[in-house]
Amino acid sequence: MAGFFDNVSSGEMSAGEVNELQKALAAGYGTDSSQFTGGRALIPENLESEVVNVVAQLKEDCKVMNSVKKTPVRSTVHEVNLRTGHGDYRHLSVAEGGASIDTDQSLERKTFAMKYLQTRRSVTKQMEAAETFEGALASEKLAGVETIIKGAEYQCFHGDSTIVPTEFDGFLASIKKANAADQNIINLKGSTLGNYGEKIFDEIAAMVRGKGGFLDKALFPTVLAKDIKEIFADKQRYLMNNPIPNLSFKTIPDYGTAIGANIALSGEEAGDDMFFEVKGEVVAEGDTTRRPAAPASVTASASGSGSSFTANDAGDYMYTVHAVNQYGISAGTSIAAAVTVAAGNKVALTITPGSGVAATGFIICRSKKDDTKVMEMDKVANSGSATTVYEDTNDELPGTASMIFLPKKRFQPVYTFGQLLPACTFPLAPTNTAETPFLVMLYGGLEVRAPKHCGLVKNISYNGGLY
Repeated sequence: MAGFFDNVSSGEMSAGEVNELQKALAAGYGTDSSQFTGGRALIPENLESEVVNVVAQLKEDCKVMNSVKKTPVRSTVHEVNLRTGHGDYRHLSVAEGGASIDTDQSLERKTFAMKYLQTRRSVTKQMEAAETFEGALASEKLAGVETIIKGAEYQCFHGDSTIVPTEFDGFLASIKKANAADQNIINLKGSTLGNYGEKIFDEIAAMVRGKGGFLDKALFPTVLAKDIKEIFADKQRYLMNNPIPNLSFKTIPDYGTAIGANIALSGEEAGDDMFFEVKGEVVAEGDTTRRPAAPASVTASASGSGSSFTANDAGDYMYTVHAVNQYGISAGTSIAAAVTVAAGNKVALTITPGSGVAATGFIICRSKKDDTKVMEMDKVANSGSATTVYEDTNDELPGTASMIFLPKKRFQPVYTFGQLLPACTFPLAPTNTAETPFLVMLYGGLEVRAPKHCGLVKNISYNGGLY
């Protein structure tokens, strides 16, 4: 290129032409779709940089999506091979010159279905043309990304593909669906964390350690933060950067367990999460034209033995059932009168779906003993038959909260977010209205690969709940 522009003044190329050529060589790639015509507007726009910014802004609210490792996925069903054992380590000794035995690692194949989060957004041409405090289109894209990230965060806790098939399984569903031998679940049976005491951290850590795991952090609904803080209230905490001894602490400290695991209870990766919800009151919500109709009828009968209803639990209970699908939750249908439960009884609820839009599952709400106020207790999938039967054994309590305990780092990730498609926009064809419509999309799902290395404490009493 040396000397190529040396003779521009001699008439070989005008100054304007040189300027245009230099711009062409240095301008880079155009990124504004509104400046292109034809097919350019149909190219999806990757929003990964916006995702990074949004997650950074929401790091205190969306702690899972802020910290979870993203694993690229290239199929709608992601298959992984997991090492579940290294071989027999107890019988390796041999005589001098003796033959060695064969040892083999144990492998387990697991599959995870990718799910698709999408939201449709649009901006009118008038707003695009108007001079506002920020670009209307950019603002709408950012809002769409925030919606997607919050939706993914919510599903990381409460997603359940059995109840809503378009959702991926979150931590709660993954732990509860694991084989019984791989479950680490402690049932507080309606007790508060304060009454149960800090031994809960030692017990869940030891339970997971017995299966080869090592817990590092806990996640819980915001309403439990006060109870957890009060566990440490009688302990002296010093601020190391304060020259004057101070008996207060800025955040909930890590808990050092008896087995050596330090469980983080606050910070950017642990502590309370805005989208980890308690089992509270259920109301009708979602798209009224697409959500299912309320159940036509719900009946209850108590009988049998072998349940977790004790003599102290004997009494009258009310039940209400809501239908659910991917578009929303129906109004509730209650039983005609309270059902009387004796010690050991099981309560069979028979649910008849309503006509119209089909439900994929049902939310079971119940009162505590001898009360009428009901809150969420459990969920059950629609059987697809004329009726769906749910059996209440008092193992799940309504109006309670849960805590999830997780590791941070292992040689193989215990949990990861499989990402088939990073957050991006996809332009839609405009109609005869003056607007720019587009989708914001994120395809993927949480993959809890080793639930035996995770822990769950359930049926925790919280302020405002039923127990």
